[in-house]
Amino acid sequence: MRGMSRARVSTTVDAGALGRARQLLPGPDSSLLDQALAALIERVEEEREVAALTAQPYEADPDLAWEAPSGPDLPYDAEIPHEVAQLALQRRRRSA
Repeated sequence: MRGMSRARVSTTVDAGALGRARQLLPGPDSSLLDQALAALIERVEEEREVAALTAQPYEADPDLAWEAPSGPDLPYDAEIPHEVAQLALQRRRRSA
């Protein structure tokens, strides 16, 4: 995280939580706080995305909720070509 601007923080936190975090993630407290802030930001952004999707689901948006046109049939919807079956058999024998 080099090159980022830094801000000094002076605060009081839960001593037990800080002690446990120090055990789990050795390093300076600044690194612990950086990771905690990143996790908090990620969680809040996720909660906001879920709330936005709940308020305006894709299915309700005519620009997003369109039915894809049907495409061509898949070429192997019947018999498996002999060469493909033989290759699969060879590979199964090698892995056994």
